[in-house]
Amino acid sequence: MADFGISAGQFVAVVWDKASSVEALKRLVDKLQVLTGNEGRRSVENINQLLQSAHKESSFDIILSGLVLGSTTLDSAEIMTEIARILRPGECLFLKEPVETAVDNNSKVKTASKLCSALTLSGLMEVKELHDRLLFVQITGKKPNFEVSSSSQLKLSITKKSSPSVNHPRGVT
Repeated sequence: MADFGISAGQFVAVVWDKASSVEALKRLVDKLQVLTGNEGRRSVENINQLLQSAHKESSFDIILSGLVLGSTTLDSAEIMTEIARILRPGECLFLKEPVETAVDNNSKVKTASKLCSALTLSGLMEVKELHDRLLFVQITGKKPNFEVSSSSQLKLSITKKSSPSVNHPRGVT
């Protein structure tokens, strides 16, 4: 397994599904423990419980979804939105999903492009890499360096100006 650029002190979330191998999940978490060290944090979330999790906005540096051996779940738009919410601005998502229909390359491209659209709509606007294989697509996405759904009040300098005296040409009123 690749280390996905994970380093000491980072907060990493692993999203898994019921089809995932328990042994593979444990190996991944053990590897993350070594990569993130004592200063880092690892969170293991079942995809069916992710929407009910109590993670604060912008909690994680890296999110790994569907990377546990045996994973078969397709992430919904709601799940993608939640992942975008809990991912810190400027940080990455590594996503692997099965291709619904692998009849030909056009089907794979359509499926991958629908997934990329869902990622974009959920706030993960910069899809960095897309790898498609016969049975799955693997996508690396990066959250923009700002909160997608954030808002702040703009301070506008509006002052009431006194109306200048009107000078009409040639004394016409």
